[in-house]
Amino acid sequence: MLESPVAPTISNVVRVLATIVFALALPTFLVTGALRQVALSESFYLNEFAKYRVGAVTGLSQSELQQVASAFTDYFQAPPDRIDRAEPLPDRQGPLFNDRELTHMVDVQLLMQRIFGAWTIALIALVASALLIVVSETSSGGLALARAGAIGGAVAVVIIGVTALASLVDFSALFTQFHFLSFSNDLWMLDPQRDHLIQLFPLGFFYDAALRIAVQTVAVGGLVLALSIAALRLLR
Repeated sequence: MLESPVAPTISNVVRVLATIVFALALPTFLVTGALRQVALSESFYLNEFAKYRVGAVTGLSQSELQQVASAFTDYFQAPPDRIDRAEPLPDRQGPLFNDRELTHMVDVQLLMQRIFGAWTIALIALVASALLIVVSETSSGGLALARAGAIGGAVAVVIIGVTALASLVDFSALFTQFHFLSFSNDLWMLDPQRDHLIQLFPLGFFYDAALRIAVQTVAVGGLVLALSIAALRLLR
């Protein structure tokens, strides 16, 4: 009795779709994971505050800067609210942020939590698509998964690598465009002479953060690519 050609056809379609999902989910997972790590790293904030002499600019002491770093990392994981109501901030010189800054931070919190959500979704998509790739044809599932890993790793390296190079050319323009795309208002346009938010987080802070995110993403993506290529050679 001849086997139905429908089953292998469906299996191939499932594998192709799962491979596409895996190849897109991997770079998404890597870049959002790196961003999440930076956004929630108090040590990164404090190192940047020291690098750009934020204490001297804002008049905040080291302990107050520690308080600010802790407040921001907690705020990004807190329920929606203004940061001055959600987390303790230095107040010996009056409110740290004005209404414009506080409203902008509500937008930033929403953006960060969407990014954290994208990281979770990408993780689920990675696991689900990997299982589908393997299960769709168990005899060659390992080879197919290695192929998907190679594609996903290559996508991460190329896309983030190109973006990083563009940042090196003109980070300020790229950062400005990011704000236009991410926010529906101009509350992010702050005055470095009087607004503490931009004094705490100058352009250099975001350049360093972007560079760290790019390097980590490209490094891990390159490692996945290398391991996947080695697995492809081994399994063939």
